[in-house]
Amino acid sequence: MIGTLERRSFGDGVYVSVLGVGCSRVGSISNPVPMREIEATLEAAVEAGVNLFDTADIYGQGDSERTLARLLRRHRDRMFVVTKVGGRHGRYAGVVRLAKPLLRVLARSRPTLRGAVVAARTATVAHEFSSVDLHQAVEASRRRLGLDQLHGLLLHSPSTETLRKPEIHDFLGELLRSGKAARVGASIDSLAALEVAVSIPALTILQAPMEVAKALSGTAVLECVRRRDIGLFVREVLPKPDRGIDETHSLRETLSSAIAQDLTTAAIVGVSTRQHLNELLCSIT
Repeated sequence: MIGTLERRSFGDGVYVSVLGVGCSRVGSISNPVPMREIEATLEAAVEAGVNLFDTADIYGQGDSERTLARLLRRHRDRMFVVTKVGGRHGRYAGVVRLAKPLLRVLARSRPTLRGAVVAARTATVAHEFSSVDLHQAVEASRRRLGLDQLHGLLLHSPSTETLRKPEIHDFLGELLRSGKAARVGASIDSLAALEVAVSIPALTILQAPMEVAKALSGTAVLECVRRRDIGLFVREVLPKPDRGIDETHSLRETLSSAIAQDLTTAAIVGVSTRQHLNELLCSIT
């Protein structure tokens, strides 16, 4: 274990580590890291004090949630898993999942094929926020994660129009009343969507890109987030691999900005290897 990882509370007093592990590429065909190393990295994260894990029902055609379920069976009391619903793969997602072992081997040896797979997958993802589809998605996530009550459930990239719908407010409230989710919220992509999301009575978690979170500084919306004790998780914290982090803006500075006490509850970063995990932990502890 590297140092002591800070934890922060929100809502009803749940505590999460300031560093959360993003699991969007867990089980993904496009991820060149072997699943054995990915699972070892997730295990190492728990042992290092990370308890926040972020996933979604569409990540890895559901395999991200299934992988976390195996980790939960060993560390249920040491994990806070947030999943997302509202995304939907195309009709051939099931076939892709069955062929995934072969596709992963091919993609690992042929970078151009990996890029084509990512592009094809992205093109077939749609968003569906009807009440029927959302309830079915919640049941499927509970089953894959092996949880009667989801720790955290977010709407996945809803539009401002979706967030304004009374049936969406009712859906999130019903999840809390039924006990199917302990905390609910939205993973948004824009400042406009965030401003609408904070008006939802049941909402206790927000996830947003780092640039959107920064735009909240000094605003009435941020004061509302603080007053309601909403957990604010930021993503898209690190530059893309092809851009890197220059010498004047180190990894330590980047993460310190992301987890500034007066702004966010935690930063979510995708991690696939133990070396990368150790670099992140060393930068914040």
